[in-house]
Amino acid sequence: MTNDGFKSIKENDLEAGPYRWVVFSAFIVSNTAGFLIANTIGILLPSISEEISLSPGEQGILSSAPFWANLTLMIVISWWTSRYPPKILVSITIVMGAIFLFMQGWAPTFLALFVGRLLFGATMIAREPARSLLIKQWIPQRETNMAGGISNLFFGVIVSSGFLLTPKILEYFDGDWRLTMYSFAVFFLLIGLMWQILGKERKNVLAGRSDFDDGVDGGFSLVTKAFSYKEVWIAGMGFTGAMMAFFSFNSFFPTMALEYYNISLSSSGFIVAMYVLPGGAAGVVVAYYLKGVRGRAPILAVDGIVISVTYCAMTFTDSYVWLVGLAILNGIGWGFFPILYMVPFHLKNVRPREIAIAVAVVMSLAHLGSAVGPMITGYMQEYFESLQLSVRIIAFCPITLVIAAFLLGQGVRKKSG
Repeated sequence: MTNDGFKSIKENDLEAGPYRWVVFSAFIVSNTAGFLIANTIGILLPSISEEISLSPGEQGILSSAPFWANLTLMIVISWWTSRYPPKILVSITIVMGAIFLFMQGWAPTFLALFVGRLLFGATMIAREPARSLLIKQWIPQRETNMAGGISNLFFGVIVSSGFLLTPKILEYFDGDWRLTMYSFAVFFLLIGLMWQILGKERKNVLAGRSDFDDGVDGGFSLVTKAFSYKEVWIAGMGFTGAMMAFFSFNSFFPTMALEYYNISLSSSGFIVAMYVLPGGAAGVVVAYYLKGVRGRAPILAVDGIVISVTYCAMTFTDSYVWLVGLAILNGIGWGFFPILYMVPFHLKNVRPREIAIAVAVVMSLAHLGSAVGPMITGYMQEYFESLQLSVRIIAFCPITLVIAAFLLGQGVRKKSG
């Protein structure tokens, strides 16, 4: 093949056309719908606790249940499911997720509800490798940060919408959290139908083999390779503290606002939405200006400080105006998300399935924070007998972003030297 011919194939391989964003957006909507449901449990907790009589510790465990599945199974499941084409992987996990949502709506006990949320979390992690494989199929390397920014934007829009609409759905069903959960299941099935229509796959003609093959070094050597990158561990550590605070506030802020500030669930849902939504837009801005790895350290450091300070400040005021303002500022601080999530995509000589597993390592550490944050907050509430103090303490966990900024900055300076 001539150089001109190879060049035309290379350009054709990298430039998939505008439809690449349709496919990627369809996946992000499908995937983020799961996070919407996992995150909005805080709105339903008062109703669930009233019916099933949950202690603060049990509320924390229930909130973190999907993320315990992510923490304990994500690497193994990602290694296993990353060998399957994204189209069928997303389809199957959405159907299974809907089944486990129906199970939660039926659950007569705390244990049954916990198991339902745990299994729902397992479907979320089984779906995650499709993101990395779709990015490698459709998105050029120079646009990977933008793919992360768009992921963050959809997360902000969809999850914040969930916090705005869930109180309305709960009110529509006269406070019946079970019917609300059933409506989530139907919504999930509709999302799956959308994916069936829009989701497509694209062969990578330059790879010379399927993205789903193990290659020469197959099997668990892929996992070993993913674990060998220190940048992966640094990114995951940065996520851990941020997610501890994020999911603790999602789970307990509505209850705290109701008990301490006399703010309704609808109003507190709006406040939470205001620190989720701006993060999506901020992530796109960061991704647009940050094409590679240089410059990410200062952003991480500033965002870590902003998120910690604003979360803490939200526990000191009952002014609705101030709470909304602090929430918006907090949300802007979440613009760092695509920086850490896309760390595995900027590793040298990394293959598609290795990226999927490296992302799984990063997100497993992120879900460590998601899992232990609400649980620790719940148990601190029992120990201190103060939900407000417990949330105030957990607010400072995003300082791990400052540590990650320093370590990643050191790595970039060493490579430059």
